Amino acid sequence: MKLSTRIGIVGFTLGSCALAAYLRFQELEVPKTPASSQLFDTVQTQIIALRAQHYQAAYQQASSQYMDSHGLDGFIETARSDNTAVRQALRWEFGFVSNNEEDTSLEVRFFLPGGESLSATYTVVRENREWKIDHVWFAPPSQPRAIPGLRL
Repeated sequence: MKLSTRIGIVGFTLGSCALAAYLRFQELEVPKTPASSQLFDTVQTQIIALRAQHYQAAYQQASSQYMDSHGLDGFIETARSDNTAVRQALRWEFGFVSNNEEDTSLEVRFFLPGGESLSATYTVVRENREWKIDHVWFAPPSQPRAIPGLRL
């Protein structure tokens, strides 16, 4: 084999390795502020799955840390007991998105049939290029308050 062919093969191999390393490090960079629509989609997917009682699909939206500490059976038990308001809600609205260094939180308000509303805070984390739900905290139900202002 000629010397120029050997040098070409070595150069091509080193160039391929350098390109692969560059692309790998580009892949690891996580955007500092996530797009709100991505977070809304993740939470909405879980809410719709819980309302349809598709617990396996809802469980897939949970983070790996949650999955490690709670099995599917534990998730189903919690979903059936704690998420009755989510299943009964007439509608829900997304609120503020808060980005901290450790995690991102998202406020969701559920509107129940009796006129009550229930606020929840979803904590989401980024795993394998997807947003996953790590924790959900529900505030006590509250009666709707009239919004101040002129009504026409």
